[in-house]
Amino acid sequence: MELSTSVLGSTTVDKLKETASGAVLHVGKDKLTRHDLAGVECFNFHAARRLGHILTDVIGVKSLKHVYDAIPPAALAVPQLGVFSLAVLGAAFESKGLGTLESYVRKHQSNGANLVTFHTLKHREQAEIAREKAEKKKRARARNDTT
Repeated sequence: MELSTSVLGSTTVDKLKETASGAVLHVGKDKLTRHDLAGVECFNFHAARRLGHILTDVIGVKSLKHVYDAIPPAALAVPQLGVFSLAVLGAAFESKGLGTLESYVRKHQSNGANLVTFHTLKHREQAEIAREKAEKKKRARARNDTT
């Protein structure tokens, strides 16, 4: 794409060039650019930014290899991380030569367990959290009713 400084201004052109060449996915020490992700046909850069934020700032992973080797898919069933971000994670694994998203899930799967979609996995995790919350509330009411 030709960026005209006479039409757009030099500041805008510089910012667009920086955005195009800068890393869009930061996971610990790993940084992937739009070009890296596009190389494995991944173009959802908003999901990539969100994924990087959650993995690095919320979960605290060190690298994509750390995610692939040590973080089970169930640990990724957190708010604001959905199936599109998970697809970006698979693309990042492929870009770094670690494997595919399916190989990652199978690696962390219990022997004999059926493979389930991330949506199902996330739904189960949310249901478990809601169940624990309801039980805690019930126990608190029971303590308060003993007067």
